[in-house]
Amino acid sequence: MRKKRAIKKLYLISRGIIFQAFSGFTFAMRRKVFKKESAKNILVITMNRAGDTIASIPVFRAIKESLPQSHLTAFANSYIQDILERIDGLDNLVIYEKGSSFFQRAKAARKLHSRQFDLAVDLTCDYTFEGGLWAYLSGAKYRVGYNTNQRGFLFNRPVKHDKKNVPAVDEILSILKSMNLETRDKSLRLSASTEAKETIKLLLREKGIKKGDLLIAIHPGGHYPTQRWLMERFAELADRLIKKYGAQIILIGGPKEEELATEIKKNMSNTPLIFLSQPVKNLLALIQTCHLLICNNSGPLHLAVALDTPTVSTMGPTIPERWWPYGDKHIVIRKNLSCMPCEEGSCRLKTHDCMRLISVDEMLQAVELQLSKITGTQE
Repeated sequence: MRKKRAIKKLYLISRGIIFQAFSGFTFAMRRKVFKKESAKNILVITMNRAGDTIASIPVFRAIKESLPQSHLTAFANSYIQDILERIDGLDNLVIYEKGSSFFQRAKAARKLHSRQFDLAVDLTCDYTFEGGLWAYLSGAKYRVGYNTNQRGFLFNRPVKHDKKNVPAVDEILSILKSMNLETRDKSLRLSASTEAKETIKLLLREKGIKKGDLLIAIHPGGHYPTQRWLMERFAELADRLIKKYGAQIILIGGPKEEELATEIKKNMSNTPLIFLSQPVKNLLALIQTCHLLICNNSGPLHLAVALDTPTVSTMGPTIPERWWPYGDKHIVIRKNLSCMPCEEGSCRLKTHDCMRLISVDEMLQAVELQLSKITGTQE
C-alpha cells in the first residue's frame, strides 16, 4: 500500500508539472465571462459510481432552477444509466460503455462537439482528469470544474477545491455555486420505474415471497476491504432476524460479490434469497420494495437513501461528514477510533478494528429499532 501511495504521489507531481506547462496555452480562455442568459444547451460530465451519482441529484435541480430555459444532457458510462434515467430535470443522455478504453471514451466525448454546448460542467471531485478532458473535447463554449492537481487549465472557470470535510452533495454543488447556480433543495429523491417494480414483484413471487412478508435486503460488499463488515457476522445477523422475525433475507450484490454472498449463505443455518448482477434498474426496484436495507457504506446505501428505504449501515475508514446518509430513516454504526478516518483500502495496523469491533448485538439492536418504526406490508 505504501508503494502504491508513493507511485500515485510521483504520478501527480509529474502530471502537475506537465499540466502547469499546458496552462499557459489556455490562459486566454480563463478570462472569458460566464453569461447565464446564453447558457441554453448544457452538458454535465458525471462521475462513474452509484453513490457519487446519487449525490449529484441536486446538481440537475440547481441547473434547471437557475436556468429554466436550458436543455440538459449528461455524458456518462452505462453502469449509472439506469440511475440517471430516473433523475428529474435531465433531458438527454449520451452513454459510453462501462469498461471501454480511454480512446473509445475520448472518441465518444469528441462526438459531443457537434451538439454545440454552451456550458459543460465536470462533476469530478478527485484527482482524475478525464472528466475535464471530456468537457474540453466537447467544445462547449464555457467549461467549469474543480482545479484539483493542476487540471484547471482545461476549464474557463477552474474552481478551487476546498479540502474541508463536507457532505458530498455540498462538495459537488460548490462547482455550480461558483457561477451562482444554486438550489435550496438538496434532497435526494429517486423512484424505480414501474416496469422494474413489476419485474421484481414477479421475481419475488417466483421465489415464494408472499404479501405481508418482512423483506430485508443485505448488501455485504464495499469498494475496499476496509469498508466491509465481517462476512460471518452478516450471516449470524441474518439468521437471528429470520428466527426472531421470520424475515425474508435477500442478499444483493454485483458480479464481484458472488463469492462473498456464497460464503455468507454457507455460514447461515437458514437459506437466504440471492439477487446478484441484476440490472441497476432492478436493483433500484428491489431496494425500494424491501422494508429495510442492511449494508456497509457503499453504493446501495445511497440508493436506499434516495429511494426512501430505511437502512442500518456500518462505517469504517470513510470520512463521516462526506458520506453519512441524509435523513432520519438511517442508523449508522461507527467506532470512533484514533486511526479514523484513514480512507485506506487496507488496514495499516492489520487489525481492521473499525469493523471488527462492531458486534452482531449492536447491529441487531439498530435493526430492531428500525423495525419498530416500520409499518405496512409488502404490496
